Amino acid sequence: MSPSGKKTKKTSGKSNKKSEQTGLPPAGDSGDIRQGTIAKFMRKRTQLVGFETGLNKHTQYAIEFLDNAIDALESWWWKTSKRPRLKDNLEPEIVDEIRSKLEPTLEDSIAISKQLERDIRAGKEVEIPARRRESLEDRLTTFRKFLVPFRSLIKKREPFAVIQITEVFMPDLVPIDDEEGFKVYEFTCFDNGVGMIASDLEKYGIYLASSKSERLRQTRGSQGFGAPSAFSDSQNTTGKPIFTVSKRFTSEVTTVADFYTTTANTKEYVGGPIDMDLPFENGTYIKLNYLNIQYRRGYADTYAEMASLLNSHVTLVFIDPYGKVFIYPRRVKAFPDEPKYAQPHPASIRIGEFQDLLRETRERDLMGFLTRAFCRLSPNKARTIVSDTNKELRRRHLDVLSARTPTDGLSKTEVEYLYKIFSNQDYIAPPTDTVVPVGEEIFEQTIQMAYNPDFVTAVTRKPTSGKGLSFAVEACIAYGGEIKNATSAPMVLWRFVNRVPKLRDNSDCATWKATASVNWKNYKVATFDNGIPRGPIMVFIHVAGAYVHVMFKGQSKQALAEDEVMLREIKLALEDAGRKFRRFITRRETARRKAKRAGILAMYADQFAESLVSIANDGDPSCDFDSEIVAGKIRDAITGFETLTDLEETETDTRGTDLVADVPLGMGEEDGEDVLEVESE
Repeated sequence: MSPSGKKTKKTSGKSNKKSEQTGLPPAGDSGDIRQGTIAKFMRKRTQLVGFETGLNKHTQYAIEFLDNAIDALESWWWKTSKRPRLKDNLEPEIVDEIRSKLEPTLEDSIAISKQLERDIRAGKEVEIPARRRESLEDRLTTFRKFLVPFRSLIKKREPFAVIQITEVFMPDLVPIDDEEGFKVYEFTCFDNGVGMIASDLEKYGIYLASSKSERLRQTRGSQGFGAPSAFSDSQNTTGKPIFTVSKRFTSEVTTVADFYTTTANTKEYVGGPIDMDLPFENGTYIKLNYLNIQYRRGYADTYAEMASLLNSHVTLVFIDPYGKVFIYPRRVKAFPDEPKYAQPHPASIRIGEFQDLLRETRERDLMGFLTRAFCRLSPNKARTIVSDTNKELRRRHLDVLSARTPTDGLSKTEVEYLYKIFSNQDYIAPPTDTVVPVGEEIFEQTIQMAYNPDFVTAVTRKPTSGKGLSFAVEACIAYGGEIKNATSAPMVLWRFVNRVPKLRDNSDCATWKATASVNWKNYKVATFDNGIPRGPIMVFIHVAGAYVHVMFKGQSKQALAEDEVMLREIKLALEDAGRKFRRFITRRETARRKAKRAGILAMYADQFAESLVSIANDGDPSCDFDSEIVAGKIRDAITGFETLTDLEETETDTRGTDLVADVPLGMGEEDGEDVLEVESE
């Protein structure tokens, strides 16, 4: 009897034995599978998006937030009706002003940290003031001070973004002289882009709150997996909240919040969110802390430098933990055109996606679904698909379809036959207005201003398509000038996808493999053993379009898959740029040889003139030729004559380089000559 007086059913061991024999769970058992969230899954796996411990982790933070910042700047430019009148480039006076205001406020946090470590190892007493808990007002005070050096940019409404990384002391979390070498870093990012309203800020940092979660577009990827994963890594490693300030360009107030993100895809607020009036028009400010190994130059700072090249329409400021300020001023005044969203192309649709689109469509009938859910599918093509599907259905004695058949009334069999006919049609290539390349002129201008090379050329291929999405490939080759002799292949080849530099997984990327497949010998370029060019040369490759979002090999978005169409386009772009480079080298070699021959003739002009004058004067006593005058006329007649100083400079111009081969004139690609490297002295 139960306490309530009712009889309870006795469970004998038979039912348990039976469930053991059948393998089924006993009655009342909830099973072993538990429901979880994507946030909970990613919280423990931030390395999937590049946040594993190491030097690249510093770069990953810069990548995620700088990409979001530039996206926000472009969105603001495209959406605002009051665009500022920008000059051709950012004035040097403003750059000097920012630097003069910033540098006195900075300190070498890494040098301070190392000195403290040495003092501790030497047994000296070290006193570190306790890091007090910051209130929301304290954080706002820090934010106001942060904006002071950039007042001129804010006032002129110059599009800019700032990244700052500082090493900080949190002895309660990590000892100063930590045996494993871990340090705590404070990461700050600010942009005066489109900004967020309160409801957007509430979603910010929650997984899959992405600008590309439903439709593909040529963007870097706003508020996708990256920033939320960064928030998770920050909280996992330091337990500190994330501080944000954001103001939409159409809003009157700024939203301020101090929060944690949770594994339930929610936010736990420490302070705010509150609306207030702050001294900036629009933009977003983010501040957080993370744990990692000692910062080293050549990673995050290199990313900022390379990002400035193909995003020359904005000003980027990077402040490293050493207190060094890197300012990359805006070099052009024209913003790229706004890319359009890419509708699904029939050639790229698989049956599972086709079924999902049918379930999610707002179109009531089959004709509306076929003509509006896809690009390049006309009403005539839709009627052909329905007609051919009906032929298949009649053969199997099934009911036929019509253009007015409700989309939610299709059976599984009808969908399968409909897709079979749908996928076997020929379609026009997808539209190319979804692709916005940098452009040859701006590409060359940017590289010329950044490296001042002796030669630079850029090639932009016409947009093409793969997997039903359009994309375009651009290649640029720069040689000489301020470009140093490369000691490794990554110093030569720089990869970009939708204007974003890719610094990791080099050899695993389609861009790298396509470059290595080019026969650089035909273009008088020597290579490393892996087939990448070497010498005082830089090769830039940019792949643009929504297509690349389906071609990344992993969530970290560092390498592109080897697609045949993409490999061919990259190779063709490089070969086109290579031919222009070969013409430049050939012309310079020709000029050098002419100068060399002219110099040799000029060296013997005096002796030759004296001999001529001697012969002429001896034969006719009335003649009185001057050998110096004759020698001068001989020199003037020599084509390509240069002084000995000019000749010496020309001869030593390529000493020490292993790039250009001294190939005799008249020998071309068809001759198959080997490239001879000029030996260093």
